[in-house]
Amino acid sequence: MTSSSFIKDNMLIDPYMQKEIIRRAVDGNFGDNPNQAVRSLGTVKTPNGREVAVHLRHAADAVLLDDFGHVVLVTRKHNPGAGLKALPGGFMDPVQGSGGATVAENAVTAALREALEETGISQQLLEGAHVVPVGHRSYDRPFDIRVAWGDMPGTDIKKGDFFAVSTQAFCVKTTQDLSRVSLKAGDDANAVVVAKISSLTSEEFGVADHLAMVRAAQVAA
Repeated sequence: MTSSSFIKDNMLIDPYMQKEIIRRAVDGNFGDNPNQAVRSLGTVKTPNGREVAVHLRHAADAVLLDDFGHVVLVTRKHNPGAGLKALPGGFMDPVQGSGGATVAENAVTAALREALEETGISQQLLEGAHVVPVGHRSYDRPFDIRVAWGDMPGTDIKKGDFFAVSTQAFCVKTTQDLSRVSLKAGDDANAVVVAKISSLTSEEFGVADHLAMVRAAQVAA
């Protein structure tokens, strides 16, 4: 499937299918705090006549800022944007709720967990940071519809399914100079860097809305 005209590097690139999947994601009205980590969006028919299951998977991103104009970025290991800069972040996990039912991980918890895993930033620094949401959860992200590279444990997503990714950014503001903080890339990150926000350009980013999230976080901080 990865060699098909509507798929490139395990990403859906067909504009018609992108539009239809995003319409379903937006019309679902799942809000800023979805109660399930994954939602079914039905199926779509591909240009080669296959019916493919479609899902919506929720994520969270951490915008790690300081008082000196810095932000912590990672170099992505996988698509979208493999080899380019991005915010640390990732999927909200399915977890067991208080009543025993499976629910979505809290978005703030997911953002901070991913920041810790991908950048090696200290738990103590995160606990002392001021955390606020940046705007609202975004569902209108046609550039981030992926082809599942394998079955995803704990979800209904199977190898070859399509899944759109919704996300919300959280500003994580510290008074410490991030350029002096010990960091180490891990998990889905190949590298981690502390960058001056004023010097960043959109061409450096592998995920189309991440620079906008950084700039919005500066306002929200």
